[in-house]
Amino acid sequence: MTGLRTATLSVCAAALLSGTLGAGVAHAADPVKIEVDGEASAAVGLVDGEAKADANAEVHVKGSSILNNGIEIGAGVMARLDGDQPRQMFGGGRYSSLLNGGPRGIAPAESDVYLQGAYAYAKGSFGQLIVGRDQGVARMLAVKSPTIFSAVNINDWQTDLSGLNDIHTVNDFTGYATKVTYMPPANFLGGVFGGLQLGVSYSPVLRECGDLLCAPESGFIVSPEGVMLSETSKWDDAVEAALYYEKGIGVGGSDRLFVGLGASFVRATEDTRTLSTAFDDYEAYSVGLNLAYRGITLGGSVKTTNAGLASLEDDGYLAFDAGVTFRTGEESGDVAFMLGVGQSEASTIGSDPIDPTLFRDTRSAQAGVTYVLGRGITVGAAAQYVESKKPVAAGGPEEAATVVIESSIKF
Repeated sequence: MTGLRTATLSVCAAALLSGTLGAGVAHAADPVKIEVDGEASAAVGLVDGEAKADANAEVHVKGSSILNNGIEIGAGVMARLDGDQPRQMFGGGRYSSLLNGGPRGIAPAESDVYLQGAYAYAKGSFGQLIVGRDQGVARMLAVKSPTIFSAVNINDWQTDLSGLNDIHTVNDFTGYATKVTYMPPANFLGGVFGGLQLGVSYSPVLRECGDLLCAPESGFIVSPEGVMLSETSKWDDAVEAALYYEKGIGVGGSDRLFVGLGASFVRATEDTRTLSTAFDDYEAYSVGLNLAYRGITLGGSVKTTNAGLASLEDDGYLAFDAGVTFRTGEESGDVAFMLGVGQSEASTIGSDPIDPTLFRDTRSAQAGVTYVLGRGITVGAAAQYVESKKPVAAGGPEEAATVVIESSIKF
């Protein structure tokens, strides 16, 4: 059934794209335009006096052309270097805590460089249709607390030298699993109330554990039996819906207060291979708000999910973050400052320290400054404190103070 469902999705998506483009294919299209963008970061620091380092990079190559009927067609690929991201981890840890969905990427098992995404798209007056390995709308339209760093963050972090941070409010359960995404034209309601973007994504199959896609190296395991989730755990037919709303409000003179709001919902159907009462359909909700005035941005976000575990109902994982940033600009010589806090609570059955059931409560605070060396090139320093409370069965309480220097480039 899984193979049939995937094949059916591919056929339907291809037919839809063909029908959409059919009127324009017969006419000459504009020359293909190639765009390359990406970012890379390197971080070195001290964690409780111990030296650690990390590097990350992502490159996105997109080719597109506009047909005579005005429809833009294109395709893109994304490659990524990330040495400390487990291939997939169902349970407290990298990126999402309590279920990080979707495959890590296509690459040999031992490789830290992998093909993260590959997709085709069509864009026109009908909106935008995307088919392939790509992030879903819940991540595309996510709003989270502001930050001045590329990888060293409290939330949505790529670099965590302490290894203890577990705060993530982005609703990215489907990862880069193959999916179909549709977004109607921005402001299709006329923009009366401000800028509005909506979207939906559907992933027929999320790669299950197995084939080395579940290889946690840190954190804790979340099954009620206290064992690693294996290939018996599986979720399919993931549906996500999201919106992003933005409006500028005049506050005197030419200055405007910009309000950005994002909200999303994700649901995936349980499809375990064996009879089990441990798992259930996955559900998650996320919402974020940002306020920007001149160089100051204030905001935060929150996410809750049942983690796909039957015993948790709606309180398996709850995380929030909040922060404020100030930028003097983005040109050479400009500086930026930030303060941020975050907290997450994850559990399987309970949170009593004398109960051997697994839980993990994390708190984090961060302050930092960055300096722009050149357009897209920054260097910065941050101090972060992370406290992780866990039962003895999962390693016991831990805390870490980190001082880190990050250099990054965007192109």
